[in-house]
Amino acid sequence: ASMLLKRLKVDDVVDAFAVHGACGLWGLLAAGLFGDRDHGYGDGAFYGYGGAQLGTQIVAAIVITLWVGPLSAIIFFPLKMLGALRLSDEFQDKGADIMEHSPSKAYGQGAQAAAGAQEAAGLQAAASSAAAEEIDEVPQQHIQEQHV
Repeated sequence: ASMLLKRLKVDDVVDAFAVHGACGLWGLLAAGLFGDRDHGYGDGAFYGYGGAQLGTQIVAAIVITLWVGPLSAIIFFPLKMLGALRLSDEFQDKGADIMEHSPSKAYGQGAQAAAGAQEAAGLQAAASSAAAEEIDEVPQQHIQEQHV
């Protein structure tokens, strides 16, 4: 779904449709295909229960689409006309993370917080690397002790 949206030139930077729409639709239809009465999950077509459950799931998908589509259009069309669905050029150039979620905005400490976070991340990476080296040495010592 994500690749289809890119091909259709639909701007969905967080893949909201692919994650919630397409995966939700698959989950809805999968219940009609794989549901197993013995496990309390419906009457799936692949478990020999016929296609009644799958038909119900397809009807549900159509009803949900007919409900969500127009309501979404009612909300998003006016927002699009007002220009409220896109970030400003400055936001897009600098990136929303820096403009909205940078340490200076989150913690109010400016560059010091950013430098501290980078230093802490570096120390954490060094500690993880040292721990990984110790873990690698332990089996080697154990193997050598067994052969002696």
